[in-house]
Amino acid sequence: MSRPAVRRALHAATTIVALLSLVSPSALRAGTAYLAVTAVVLEIVRLRVPGVAAIMARMIPVYREPERRRPSGALWLMLGYAVCAWFPSPGAVAGILAAGLGDPAGAMVGTRYGRGAPKSIPGSAAVAGSTLVMAAVVGAPWTVALVAGVAAAVVERWSGPLDDNLLVGPVTAAVVSVLA
Repeated sequence: MSRPAVRRALHAATTIVALLSLVSPSALRAGTAYLAVTAVVLEIVRLRVPGVAAIMARMIPVYREPERRRPSGALWLMLGYAVCAWFPSPGAVAGILAAGLGDPAGAMVGTRYGRGAPKSIPGSAAVAGSTLVMAAVVGAPWTVALVAGVAAAVVERWSGPLDDNLLVGPVTAAVVSVLA
């Protein structure tokens, strides 16, 4: 399996944390907070201790070149999940699923049909479509799911200096929570 494929699979696998919402909103908040704190600690150690960075790069060979010197997308994803967990359902789960599944969907479609552009129209359409489906699956009305999909694609494509992994989930959770 290629490095980008492993990265996408791990990204998608993190959405398993959404199952904590079946226990309670408190369990989801506690679980995502634990993951976020763990990610912060791991990133601090990884970035400050070269030996740990080398071990982690061998064990989890998914880091991109810029992530060798700065926080990884995984950190931003976990922080985004922790923010999502504070929104009421179905927004919290919609945000986590959008962040965890939308980015890999956008990367796969964008890589295949985006003509090499880092953020392509086909990739953004995949983010929008996957977010729409995830929001609808967790109970958002179709019109709300459509707005959430468009919002997720917009922030994924034009996230500015912030990592899109930090923004897609909370924006989706906010849209679903406010409009549903």
